Amino acid sequence: MELLALAYLKSGDLDKACREFEKIASLTSGRTYYGDIYARSFYMLGKIHEQKGERAAAVEYYEKFLAIWKDADPDLPEPADAKTRLARLKARP
Repeated sequence: MELLALAYLKSGDLDKACREFEKIASLTSGRTYYGDIYARSFYMLGKIHEQKGERAAAVEYYEKFLAIWKDADPDLPEPADAKTRLARLKARP
């Protein structure tokens, strides 16, 4: 599912990418076996909503991602990027 969502994103189809990432975020069993993909889906949803100009939704998804990811792999690029994007979105009036 993640590969399909990323393919849609790369092709520029934000709506289809969003739907696929939302499916990943709604999975219950995936949280156990694919926690990284589950958590990263919120990061990707934040990026998609940011691209679509939907600031409130982007903020919500970045916050959810960071809450889930808080104790995991701080050296990966996604947490730092999410923090930067979140700060920038919150700083805008």
